[in-house]
Amino acid sequence: MNYKFETREFGISEEGVHFLRNRYNYKTVEFNKIEKLIIERGKELNNWLLILIIGLILTSFALFYSIKLFQLFNSNEVSRIYIEEILIPVLPLMLGVYCLYASTKNCTILRLITIDKKGKKFPMKEIERKGELKVFTEFLKDNLKSKIKINL
Repeated sequence: MNYKFETREFGISEEGVHFLRNRYNYKTVEFNKIEKLIIERGKELNNWLLILIIGLILTSFALFYSIKLFQLFNSNEVSRIYIEEILIPVLPLMLGVYCLYASTKNCTILRLITIDKKGKKFPMKEIERKGELKVFTEFLKDNLKSKIKINL
């Protein structure tokens, strides 16, 4: 199907909004079944709070373990420290920092609310990257009239 605008997660045509998986349409919401469509800045991830907590836990563990290991270096109680003990905090630190970064990342999102009160959120990075955001919003204003709200 030819879409006027397309990302990995959704496509927009004259019929309505198409939900996509691997560029195949698995559900279509017609324009007359949309209650509200909001374009705004927001979190890119759906479960950003959970990812933030996981990142804090992993980073805290890595820092705590590193402090304890440093204290062990300075004490005279241990005569041998294995390389594995030094490498233990590295992976949780890298994963934790990445989780913190990903959870705080913001982008322009499209929030779609249908008549039956089901909501879906889509990132619009690809449309922004192509420079089509203004044309995209004008197309939606023409098709949705008073149902669209833009908070950028």
